[in-house]
Amino acid sequence: MSYLYGPVYSRRLGFSLGVDPFSRKVCSFNCVYCQLGPTLKRTIVRRGGINLERVREELENILKNKVKINYITISGSGEPTLLKNLDKLIRLVGKTCKHKYPICVITNSSLLYRKDVRNQLKETNLVIPSLDAPNQEIFQKINRPHSLITLDKVVKGLIEFRKEYKGKIWLEIMLVKGINDKEEFAYQFKKKIYKINPDRVQINTPIRAIPYLRKSLLPSPKVIYQFKKILGRNCQVVNFRKVKVRKVKTFIDKNLVFASLKRRPQSIEELSISLGVELGAIEKCVRSLIKDEKLREVVEENRRYLVIK
Repeated sequence: MSYLYGPVYSRRLGFSLGVDPFSRKVCSFNCVYCQLGPTLKRTIVRRGGINLERVREELENILKNKVKINYITISGSGEPTLLKNLDKLIRLVGKTCKHKYPICVITNSSLLYRKDVRNQLKETNLVIPSLDAPNQEIFQKINRPHSLITLDKVVKGLIEFRKEYKGKIWLEIMLVKGINDKEEFAYQFKKKIYKINPDRVQINTPIRAIPYLRKSLLPSPKVIYQFKKILGRNCQVVNFRKVKVRKVKTFIDKNLVFASLKRRPQSIEELSISLGVELGAIEKCVRSLIKDEKLREVVEENRRYLVIK
């Protein structure tokens, strides 16, 4: 299997080279907005299995090509803190790239109550943990967690992590229409955020296609910016920004398209940006894959996204 994907253009991180510790979805949550589909079996048991030597080889090969990278991000098909030797992976990535690029871990925060997990994140530069629920009832509705994970445990873990961690913390709230977007919830979030004290609060929204759903989960702009107003100056709304495409290739390997789409649905334009391939070449490749019934298009909020069949 391939552990690395991208660089993918991220709304928050710029060009992010992804490191995916798992070959399939392994998670402690079953979030209603997850782009990867339902979690078949929620777990909080940490596991090994990653081939660190293979990661090193893949990373060295990518670095030789001198592609644009803003962050190396550990995230992908599962919850990264479920990897037992996460610290070894972080250390290997830093050593291999000679600490040239900052390392980020994106986590659902479910295991931050554990001291060993918090310790393993110490050598990163940035952690983006999520807090999607203002109370336990909404936590059950939106994150649908493992039975042993409570919102109180998540918040306490975030508070402890803030006390110990020397890097940056950008706390993400995924705002979902009809679930956690009431104005009263914004004030409940604000109280928890005050205790956690992150460097930033980022309101994210499920703008990408979610293949197994037939309804939009995107709140209205009015609701989103009212939340931002209540949460204060330290809060940002994550928007998709247009960037200049790195037109370096006119041919694309179909395997690279699959590797990128495996982690999240993307538009043709996003694939062009993240893979550094001219738009025409991406369109030709995608048309061929759709014709062969390997990909399909999903329309969400008037945007077309590609997903693997």
